[in-house]
Amino acid sequence: MVIGEFTAAGTLAPEARAGVGGFVFLGEPAATAGPALHAALSGLDADAAGARQVQPWMSTDTEGGPVSRLANVLGAIPSAREMAAEWTPAQVESTMAARGRALRNLGITMDLAPVLDTASPTDPVAYESQRSFSATPQVVAAYGAAYAAGLRAAGVVAVGKHFPGLGHASADTDTGPATDPPLSELRGDDLIPFTRVVASGLPVVMVGHPIVPGLTNGLPASLTAATYALLRTTLHFRGVTMTDSLAAGAISAAGYSEAEAAVAAVRAGVDMPMIDASTWQPVTDALVAALTDGTISRARLDASVTRILAAKGVTTCSS
Repeated sequence: MVIGEFTAAGTLAPEARAGVGGFVFLGEPAATAGPALHAALSGLDADAAGARQVQPWMSTDTEGGPVSRLANVLGAIPSAREMAAEWTPAQVESTMAARGRALRNLGITMDLAPVLDTASPTDPVAYESQRSFSATPQVVAAYGAAYAAGLRAAGVVAVGKHFPGLGHASADTDTGPATDPPLSELRGDDLIPFTRVVASGLPVVMVGHPIVPGLTNGLPASLTAATYALLRTTLHFRGVTMTDSLAAGAISAAGYSEAEAAVAAVRAGVDMPMIDASTWQPVTDALVAALTDGTISRARLDASVTRILAAKGVTTCSS
């Protein structure tokens, strides 16, 4: 997953031709930008198709409230916290189905939402109080499942985040290291929404960067094999995993460059590392080197590619 700006989508053509798995678009385009955005995303699809590559996912964050990058173009929607306070799950599902259709019309095929964190309404970290549906895990699960179902009805891929939960993290992982409560506590709270929404058919999970005592051995969750084992073995998740941005402060604070972190995350079990466009070449070089020297096995990569292609509806050869 390569991060770029909506306003500079055209500069991402080389990555599209090289076979990137998906794009993450940042920025808040103006209300009049819809036609230009559609043309730019169509251009990237054409670049990929012209190079005989699988169509990349086109994604952004349209959670609602303070994190809704296309609010100017498509109109504002309430934050997750406001949705849960004012609407039924059925209303959320209907709203997100309509929003999903609007996203598809622009060329966006993946929404980096819903947020499945459980957070207090007074949580001071990075809008968590608004990005989270509730401090009650069962409420988060009900509304998160409805949100994902609405997107699915519109043909947009939902991404549940930030496994194993950031609602009780000590800090914002975007800016520096953060620690979650121990795994024993997460099991009775933060993991409940992920467990229930995964069971409802969630196609993609984003793994965050908190350190989790009892699970990650002092490393960010996204770089730790135990995190992916928990997701796949305990929660029985069979879909695609991606990391949160490897440009995050929590990653550099742990001593990793984006290229080093991408290798560590893939080796640990992630399917799609999320990187800044500026690091595309060093990251791909590092992954190829890791495959060549055996740090990452061919079987490890093949398993991820198979899951990604299946999620995209691409038929693969069995031989």
